[in-house]
Amino acid sequence: MVHGENTRSAPGRPRSAEVSREIVLAALALLREKGPTGVTMEAVAQRSGVAKTTIYRRYKNRYELLRSSLAFVEDIPEPPRGIPTRERLKNLLEQFRRGVEDVVGLRALAAVLHGDEDPEFTQAFRETILRPRLDVMLGTLRTGEAEGELRAGVDHETVVSMLAGSYIARSVTQGTPPSDWADRVLDVIWPSIRA
Repeated sequence: MVHGENTRSAPGRPRSAEVSREIVLAALALLREKGPTGVTMEAVAQRSGVAKTTIYRRYKNRYELLRSSLAFVEDIPEPPRGIPTRERLKNLLEQFRRGVEDVVGLRALAAVLHGDEDPEFTQAFRETILRPRLDVMLGTLRTGEAEGELRAGVDHETVVSMLAGSYIARSVTQGTPPSDWADRVLDVIWPSIRA
């Protein structure tokens, strides 16, 4: 779920892609384990084994490092159009779940829910992680309506909020959702949106 280097370039010796990757992977690991406040330049240096001065040559501060680390996470690929809309939605929900649990972590999500604690991280998370994934779900719903699988006139934004929001609510109130969470939420919502 992560891809290539996303650091600013500077004059001088070329930057090692492997070192950049180690820095970002360390930042993401700390984000999963401790939340955004646990991602400090010192902690990333210790976790990655990369000198703090090397990290500062790539990122001027922890917010730039956090934003770059979030941007390092791959976008959710559009599911194939040859499968039914419900299956595409299930695929996207499962990818959404894996992205939160395995890549950025529930602590990052908790920090976003308390956005006033770290507003720069919250903005970066919304722009880099949440919005692109929600937009793919929106596109899938619009395609499903255009293909006649979904009822015309359904408020797609609300449906996406209900789908993603069910994961967030379940995580906050009961811990990690069950493995069949995507099917369960679709079982509830699907009858009201299908054609």
